[in-house]
Amino acid sequence: MISCFVEIQDLSERETEEFYKTRWVMHVLPTIYPDPQKDVRTNSLEMMDQDYRQKMAAYEEAYGKKLTYANEQGDVAGWIAKEA
Repeated sequence: MISCFVEIQDLSERETEEFYKTRWVMHVLPTIYPDPQKDVRTNSLEMMDQDYRQKMAAYEEAYGKKLTYANEQGDVAGWIAKEA
């Protein structure tokens, strides 16, 4: 299995009044191979777990923060937040 992670980077040029332009950077992570000594279900679950761990590590390296699933203001790529 080829594991990939797409990082979105903000650029300094504006796309609109509310958004900067962005670019996408594709990270090709280490290939994940099944273990021929294990059954399909076990391989599937272990490969899925390894893929998730690789993507989580790539996220944390790319964005310099721990992966959480709580939305934060800076999570929308390119968005120029208006101050209240």
